[in-house]
Amino acid sequence: MSSDCGVRRAGMAILAAVLAAASVTTQSVSAPALKAAYLLNFARFVEWPADTVPAGAPLALCIVNDDAVASALEQAIDGRVVDGHALSIVRLPAGAALPICHVLYLAVSTSNAKQSLDVIAALNDRFVLTVSDSPRFAQTGGMVELFLEQGRLRIVVNVDALQRAKVRLSSRVLTLATIVRDNPAQ
Repeated sequence: MSSDCGVRRAGMAILAAVLAAASVTTQSVSAPALKAAYLLNFARFVEWPADTVPAGAPLALCIVNDDAVASALEQAIDGRVVDGHALSIVRLPAGAALPICHVLYLAVSTSNAKQSLDVIAALNDRFVLTVSDSPRFAQTGGMVELFLEQGRLRIVVNVDALQRAKVRLSSRVLTLATIVRDNPAQ
């Protein structure tokens, strides 16, 4: 158990470094690679309800219509395991039926507000962490929104959406995020 705590601490240090100092303008890290790092870290620091991910089953990270992020994520996971679960990447075209996903990334190029709402509604009672770089994604019912601020990738988290899906994001991640709640006027 102490080695698990050490791994989690190291992971949190990496996550904090990525979230606090990541800049997409640096030449050493591309925007897709940075988004992939965020998605991988979200998978590490999310708790789903106990029976959502059976022991030994893989965690599915679904990427909708963004091959660059999917490719970067495939390189980033390279045999990694999260809490005893192998990671799998599922590439989906926009509008495709959703398979079992644990983390679902909707690219801004294919995700307008209506499409995002439709996808979120289609998830119904599934326990899926939804992430997008679509503007106002978190305010309109998505869980995690990625956005650029002064050349750095930041996150907005909708705590109401997390609660509805019974998905828990580590409080350490939440301290690094801008927190929003549902906006019923949207």
